[in-house]
Amino acid sequence: MNDFPKLPLYHIDHLIAEGGTARVFWGIDLRSGFPVAIKELKVKATKNQIIKDNFRNFETQLYLYLHYPKPHPNIPQLKDFIEDPNTGQLYLVMEFIQGRDLENYIYNEVGLIPENKALPMFLEILDTVAYLHNCKIPSLGINNGLLHLDIKPNNVMLLPDGRIKLIDLGIASRMTNSCVTSTGTGFGTFAYMPPEQFEKRNCGKYTDVFALGILLFEMLTGTLPFMSDSKEVLRNMIKFAPVPIMKKYYPMIGEELQYIVERAMAKEPEHRYQSCEEFGMCIRDYMKKKKIR
Repeated sequence: MNDFPKLPLYHIDHLIAEGGTARVFWGIDLRSGFPVAIKELKVKATKNQIIKDNFRNFETQLYLYLHYPKPHPNIPQLKDFIEDPNTGQLYLVMEFIQGRDLENYIYNEVGLIPENKALPMFLEILDTVAYLHNCKIPSLGINNGLLHLDIKPNNVMLLPDGRIKLIDLGIASRMTNSCVTSTGTGFGTFAYMPPEQFEKRNCGKYTDVFALGILLFEMLTGTLPFMSDSKEVLRNMIKFAPVPIMKKYYPMIGEELQYIVERAMAKEPEHRYQSCEEFGMCIRDYMKKKKIR
């Protein structure tokens, strides 16, 4: 006997993913017959009023505004919001994204992605993050853009038509120079965090740029630049260790692309690209020289 929720207009079939505060199910909209992804805030999380309010007010409204006045092709669409009157459980019903995540693609299918395929795909991710950085939604207190703060391969979905979708905006933060997220915490994924994020110092666009640099490194080499089972060791590697030479993993990578990735992953924020647009300009210039489309 499973503990899947029972929702009037949806049939829930199976669990897709589970995190610390939420579960995501695959379901069917009984009105249309179309598949949907249903995100349920866990019972434990609903007892935290900050997390609950963020889920109900911030995350729900965020998805709606990001698709106004027209749908954004690289961000999932919100279909419905449900609050169970008996249990108080909260649910977001999202479009179901047919495809696989980038992590699965790298580690279970290709090992690494050649630059002629990796760079166009990466630009699409970069442009989507730039859209978040530049969005303004005053009613949600977003006056200077939005930081994702959890960019990693399993938050990037690859669609059958070749497009990407950037998922999991649940911890996204208003750009207020703080690394504290919209839930009032410092969540994120340690292996992709720059020093200012895990030290909870001032954050900005450059914080997501660092994670994007790690993501590009991983796409091109099939491995993370810094790895350790010890969080303390990993912290020190991120803070002090140089970026590994990518040529060791993929001999076709030259010095120019190595430099581009190294600059994105600079230890100090002021030494990184200050925006996705600046990062993207360097990638596009490189692609033009290499005649990559």
